[in-house]
Amino acid sequence: MIKDLMLALTGLPEDNNALDNALTMADHVQAHLTVVGTVRMMIPAVGDWGVAPDAASIQLIHAEIQAMADAEAARLRERLEGESVPSEVRMIETTSFDIQRECALQARHADLVMMTADNGSRAEGAVVHALFNAILLESGRPVLVVPPNHRLRMPIKHVVVAWLPTREASRALHDAMPFLKAAESVDVLEIEPAGPDARGNHGPQSGEDVAAHLARHGIKVDVVVQPQQDDTVSNALLHHCEQSGAQLLVAGGYGHSRLREWMIGGTTRELLQLAQLPVLFSH
Repeated sequence: MIKDLMLALTGLPEDNNALDNALTMADHVQAHLTVVGTVRMMIPAVGDWGVAPDAASIQLIHAEIQAMADAEAARLRERLEGESVPSEVRMIETTSFDIQRECALQARHADLVMMTADNGSRAEGAVVHALFNAILLESGRPVLVVPPNHRLRMPIKHVVVAWLPTREASRALHDAMPFLKAAESVDVLEIEPAGPDARGNHGPQSGEDVAAHLARHGIKVDVVVQPQQDDTVSNALLHHCEQSGAQLLVAGGYGHSRLREWMIGGTTRELLQLAQLPVLFSH
């Protein structure tokens, strides 16, 4: 059950649509909504002559940042006033350069985190990806990403589960249980790898085993197997979602370590950029 819903703010205009969708979700599942933004209290660098800014200058800069944060929090609280959803706004102040991690820490207390998807802009997309990476890979919570111009329609009637027998896909499947149980139809979609060795060490796809498992939970699913052919996995997934009228895609979010930074894998990144429907990711 989803009783604590968190909206992670990116600081971009698309947050307004994400907030509308979070309210729709919270109202439908009767959850408490926590809206979380992050504010970096910048520490001015030492000047060209090795002279550090004086305390008064630092205090002035912090006051200006604080005023902007307070104004944004007030705007959000005003937006939430009158809504039937119980809610709160948190603006997390930090001097750390890794402000996304601060948001991930807040996410650990939620059942589900929502945020906006990439809007196609390279610069703004980098902001979305950095926040998504931190929450997905460090919070331990599922992340529901909603496209900038999409409006949720509850209840979600048709769900597609992207299945590969990995830890991440299994986690996503079980994190999505509230949506699967409420849906009228569920497709477990397997994309057959292009080559005989493309599956790696994952073993058989086992879509039928997943169907049997979900049936014991009272969820009837259709197992769909499609060849990857010359297409990317992400395009194959999204094409099926479009053709089947899916309202939600459930997928494992994959990452690997590189120079002590977490990076999302290719299919996850492409779904974040290209999906025109909400995607629930878990890691």
